[in-house]
Amino acid sequence: MAQLTIFLYLLLSCTFPSSGQAQQHAAEPAIQQAAEQFLHFLDDNEFQLAFSQTSQINQSYLNSPEWFAKLTAVRPHLGSPLQRQVKTVSYHSGWVGLPDGEYVRISFASVFANKQDALESVVLVHEGNSWMVSSYHLR
Repeated sequence: MAQLTIFLYLLLSCTFPSSGQAQQHAAEPAIQQAAEQFLHFLDDNEFQLAFSQTSQINQSYLNSPEWFAKLTAVRPHLGSPLQRQVKTVSYHSGWVGLPDGEYVRISFASVFANKQDALESVVLVHEGNSWMVSSYHLR
């Protein structure tokens, strides 16, 4: 479990919004679909495909072999996802350590075969015409 915490901290250390006020809403379908597609890739251990869904900034900090190695060390131990439900959605105009922009955090209440009562948070950033994953956090 310590590896998971370290991995997520090093890989995606920008998990807190900037001081700007967050707006709570339901996720727009395209945003929620992007988050769920990313999670689906993680669930299927398709880490290279998951990496392709991350933002340009993330890809500039971490290369895909490093991403693959860290996820392979942690994610499969959770087991298969049994349930996942959107818990909260918040919109932000910035994120700590990242340029100003449009950010959305979607938190999911999740249950895995080997981890009950998990909380997964996916932060997406609007890049061009797409929503890309800026960070992923699992508690």
